[in-house]
Amino acid sequence: MPAMAPPMNRTIDTFAAAVAHLEDLHFRHESDVGVILVQVDQLARINNSAGPAAGDALLDEVARRLETFAGDEFGHGSHVARLDGPRFLIVPAAPLSPGVLAAQERALHLALAEPMVGDPSGRLAIRIAAARITRDESVAEQLRVASDQLARPASAHDGAMVKAALSAGEVVIHYQPQYDVATGAMTGVEALLRWQHPELGLLGAGALVTAARAARMECELTEHAHRVALAEMAAWPKALAKLRVSLNITAADLGDPDFADRFAAMVKAAKVDPDRLTLELTEQAMLGDPASAAAQLAQIRALGCAIAIDDFGTGYSSLSLLARLPIDYLKIDSGFTRTIDDSDRDRIVVRAIADLARALGLLVVAEGIENESQLARLRELGVATWQGFLKSGPVPGGELLALFNA
Repeated sequence: MPAMAPPMNRTIDTFAAAVAHLEDLHFRHESDVGVILVQVDQLARINNSAGPAAGDALLDEVARRLETFAGDEFGHGSHVARLDGPRFLIVPAAPLSPGVLAAQERALHLALAEPMVGDPSGRLAIRIAAARITRDESVAEQLRVASDQLARPASAHDGAMVKAALSAGEVVIHYQPQYDVATGAMTGVEALLRWQHPELGLLGAGALVTAARAARMECELTEHAHRVALAEMAAWPKALAKLRVSLNITAADLGDPDFADRFAAMVKAAKVDPDRLTLELTEQAMLGDPASAAAQLAQIRALGCAIAIDDFGTGYSSLSLLARLPIDYLKIDSGFTRTIDDSDRDRIVVRAIADLARALGLLVVAEGIENESQLARLRELGVATWQGFLKSGPVPGGELLALFNA
């Protein structure tokens, strides 16, 4: 194993501390121990484009998310260690069964799927792998082998996984309803990727999205999601014919000069009214080439589609983007709405976003609403639309009519 990087803060272990913890688990439980390894890909790209300080900030952000995940999922006594370069190791507080470890590996994909503060392009690829550390061999040597395997180029494997899921029809769409704050009526839905795994059941999109990024297949995944959603929309009953549907796009999509043309052709082929469609993207997705992004979005908006900025307020240049890009909706990140009952600062932020949107002629959608008190706050703050588990999480398209009529 190459020399270990020094810990970035007091809660990130050294490699030696992680080895000692594993050996202690072997001794106390007389059992093999499962670990999770994480590698940040494309760090050199970020260092070259934004400077080493940005790369360091990115690794700090990854470390913070890993610490939070380990504490929440594995409890007190779990360890997170920084390995060589952009690699990390999570050692749970106690041995876990292979099934539980695999489930936690998938959950970690979701925890790391959101854009990183240190990666303004939004195209970071993170590889995650679980490994069993046995009692019969050197712990350090087993970790070295597992780390080396994780470091191997994964594009072929990741690409095969994405292609297999797409060709088998395992990539499906669920829809999370959006509601009018004043009337309570369902006004739209957000289309979200799900992976109907043949053995593990319904999974979130984290693992597939990460694999698609590593294999440079994000555009193929997005196009599949859009085709499925548009085909389902075209077949919905008349009662749902006026629902607005939000489709997510990525930095990779905007980086494809043919994206807008292909999207327009898909909409036309599906015979879906473009006025019913909103394309959602994060602020980070536009920072790589704002001029090109603006041109693509203007072309899509000319079709009649609306444009929404997701997770508004969590990026770097929100105000400049509002001035430069064709935007219709702002979506307030759930990190603000989740605490509007308890945090004066978050209430002020939500009110400021709502006031700014009104002044610019934009609509606001609040995400992550989970209780009636939060919904009441939205009314006070002048937010028009919301989505969240208070009424419904993402559901298959076949369940929307019942929710619409509820």
